[in-house]
Amino acid sequence: MKGGPDPAAASSSERAPRSAQEATGPTPNAFFTRGELTFVVGTAGDELADRGVVAQAEFIRALLFSTSKLVTDASIDVGKGPRVWPKNPVVYGGPQVNTMLAELAPTLPFELSSDALTIGGETFSGPGYRVIAVVPGRAPDERGPGYPEFLLYAGTGTPGVAEINEVSHGAEPILIADQFGRLVTGRWVRGPGAELEAALASERAPRPAWRGLTRTLEKGGARLRVHFLAEGPADADEQQLVEACVRGVKTVIDKLGVSDPVQLSIYVYPDAETKRRLTGDGGHGNAVVSSGSVHVIRLDPAVGGELESLLAHEATHVLAYEAWGPPGSALFGEGLAVWVSGQYGGRRLGAWKSQITEHAPIATLLGPAFTKLPEQTSYPIAGLIVKTAVAELGRDAVRDHLLGASAESWAAACEQAGTTPDELEQALSNALAN
Repeated sequence: MKGGPDPAAASSSERAPRSAQEATGPTPNAFFTRGELTFVVGTAGDELADRGVVAQAEFIRALLFSTSKLVTDASIDVGKGPRVWPKNPVVYGGPQVNTMLAELAPTLPFELSSDALTIGGETFSGPGYRVIAVVPGRAPDERGPGYPEFLLYAGTGTPGVAEINEVSHGAEPILIADQFGRLVTGRWVRGPGAELEAALASERAPRPAWRGLTRTLEKGGARLRVHFLAEGPADADEQQLVEACVRGVKTVIDKLGVSDPVQLSIYVYPDAETKRRLTGDGGHGNAVVSSGSVHVIRLDPAVGGELESLLAHEATHVLAYEAWGPPGSALFGEGLAVWVSGQYGGRRLGAWKSQITEHAPIATLLGPAFTKLPEQTSYPIAGLIVKTAVAELGRDAVRDHLLGASAESWAAACEQAGTTPDELEQALSNALAN
């Protein structure tokens, strides 16, 4: 979990409109400069969906805007118009999980449900589409109440916002992403009437054809679809690559105790440059939780090799979200993945102990301090913290109490888990010394 807008991600053509007539609507980056924000979370989904919406909004609020407030959709009576809205609202969750947007749906400049997003005259069908946009305000009329300009994070599926801030964004009024990453940008233009309408760019991110091989695991009935680029013949070791992916997912299912059937789409890229070109992420692997997909480059498919370990790490982000719930911090989100895979950077987790001579308290690492550390420092210590917590308290206690904790709630979470922050710090120190 990373989070936050990334102004550098957009090209110069995306940062500026092509003509003065097209200059309509601020960007998220501009919205963030207006002063104190108010995060508004949807609470109209089921328990897991509501937890997901709150967790994502709270994660970003605590990480980047700690003085801002977080309120629920139920606290705002949108029928009374813009005057009852908080200042600079950042709204999480679409109409399927947010009562405010459900009430305003007839007047919104887009349509969004768990099944589809319609915007700018186009419909994007299926789960896994995400939209990040500064929605223009409007005056009340016969169609419904008015509302102020607000920043929206939402998507198809339920809840539609899982780790949505990991999408590079901020420099365009409208961004739509799919299971691969940034798909198309847009802007607001004047329609035939007085209101603004969405206009999507003609240029889209490349989306080549894929061919997939399906495997169903006996344990839990997990269904995996491993994809390879359709262009060209299949590689001789393709089945070995599939088996490595299957072993990695089995590791996740076993270590997390996943019992419900799961579905996971895995995309294997020939190299890092191809992955960067098609997803915007040139790393060895990344997960898109909202679409249940994992993206990895071709690595050694041997038993216990690089690809198997990478799959265990990335698949944890997807399967843990469904089976355990959303993490409340980057520390536990990444730490859980490192613990499940048992390694980081090709080295077993225990081998990193000698490299960690000192570290900040766990409560501190639950906040922004974690993301400021080099990954070679933060990921191993996070994995060792989770490993220690599981050894001391058991897997269920970590899942039920510690996973969703923030820096502010850490002491209470420890108490609910049957320990204290000091006791866990001591256990970690002992583990690092042995």
